[in-house]
Amino acid sequence: MKTFEERFTAWVDGQLTGSALAEFEKELAAHPEAAAERAEARKLGDLLRAQPAPPMGNEDFFHHQLMQRLAAETPRAAAPARARGWFWSLPRLVLAGAACLALAGGLFTALIPAGRPLGAPSDYYAEVLDLRPGDPSISASTLSNPEDNVTVVWLDGLDYIPASYALK
Repeated sequence: MKTFEERFTAWVDGQLTGSALAEFEKELAAHPEAAAERAEARKLGDLLRAQPAPPMGNEDFFHHQLMQRLAAETPRAAAPARARGWFWSLPRLVLAGAACLALAGGLFTALIPAGRPLGAPSDYYAEVLDLRPGDPSISASTLSNPEDNVTVVWLDGLDYIPASYALK
């Protein structure tokens, strides 16, 4: 239902008709000053329509300022609170974390080749079977450690290292 002010404005502008007009005029019986206000409002409207509008510079700016004031003075209806969805809830985050861990584990086992067990011989395994130095003054012996997969050749009696073997 419209307020009294809305119906009064419609009555002044001549927009009330039929039963709404008859009902409102019964209500106006309690307000004797209403007829005088209607006459003044119509007189003012006729006067404003008769006068030419003054030239206005920057009409867009004026309209913008007017709309800003109206927006500031108009009370805003509270926005309805949106129901919090399940998308960012704790169960969803736990489920996403578990899915990421499962995916990482699957990719790890599928893409990274399994290494050889510790202590297994290397693909580049070599074994010294026989040592015979060319010079009788040089003795050669081997030290082997199968746990660490290391073999050392020990040479005794070398006086010098030939220049052809020097590090550059």
